[in-house]
Amino acid sequence: MTNMLVILVATKEASPMTTLTIDLEGAARMGIAEAKAHLSSIVERAEKNGEAAILERYGRPAALVVPLPRATGAQHRARGILAEYADESALCLEEGAFARAMEAKHGIPA
Repeated sequence: MTNMLVILVATKEASPMTTLTIDLEGAARMGIAEAKAHLSSIVERAEKNGEAAILERYGRPAALVVPLPRATGAQHRARGILAEYADESALCLEEGAFARAMEAKHGIPA
């Protein structure tokens, strides 16, 4: 049986709540001194490949480095409950919508 860790994450970038599932057996393990020396590559692997890393102090797990979930561009702009309905291809239809509405309602070009 695989050791899995499930984390519930709430960030501004992700839709309301996101669940991260981390395979602890597949995670890289290293001491804190080694992690300090290679921190930038550990973070890069977490960002690009979704790899987790377990940092150990005296051979015991002390911390966990995991990737944060990322929202797509459209989801980032359409936060909250509507994020799942955001359609990146429809954004071009919204170009200038505010300016057109201001001109139609108030006769003021924006």
